Amino acid sequence: MPGGYRFRLYPDREQERILLRWIGCQRLIYNAKVQEDRYYRKFQRRLVALAGMSVPIDQEYSRFITEDTAFLREVPSQVLRNGATL
Repeated sequence: MPGGYRFRLYPDREQERILLRWIGCQRLIYNAKVQEDRYYRKFQRRLVALAGMSVPIDQEYSRFITEDTAFLREVPSQVLRNGATL
């Protein structure tokens, strides 16, 4: 089985700023997905379980981009999609 590779990056100040911004945006999406998952699971325990529906599992993040979070449009979609994976 092949092993992994370890390497180290030394970004300059501009690259570091961009990476930190992307990480923060990914954290925002991840926290929103966790909150959504908790809501669905609480709802499922009370009502949805009676109907036989399951909790939706998806990587959709576009519903979290609103006027207040328009800055998320500047982040690559791959970064946001990875944040939407629980």
